[in-house]
Amino acid sequence: MTETTRPFWRQGDIYFVQLDCAPDFEDAKPIKTGVIARGEMTGHMHRVSNSSLVDGAMLTLLGASMYLQSPEVGTTIVHEEHGTIQLPAGAYAVVNQREFDGLRWRTVLD
Repeated sequence: MTETTRPFWRQGDIYFVQLDCAPDFEDAKPIKTGVIARGEMTGHMHRVSNSSLVDGAMLTLLGASMYLQSPEVGTTIVHEEHGTIQLPAGAYAVVNQREFDGLRWRTVLD
């Protein structure tokens, strides 16, 4: 059996995992602010840049999962401490890093 690696980009405790195809967004709820996550300690935000939202980037919630649809021009993700990343066109699952604390898995807090 061959193992395949899915392309991903990381910005601090947030991962953007490129998908082969976009999920069906019919029942998805758009996140018009572009805010992906807020830092619990510092208040800094992982967010889609305003210019990327104007260019057609779409951030949505589908159930408990977050997705990003990046347009042909790509999408810029910004954060005050972790720096900026540029995602190429495509569909992405937005994943919070998790850690095991000895008893259970939990989301890493920024």
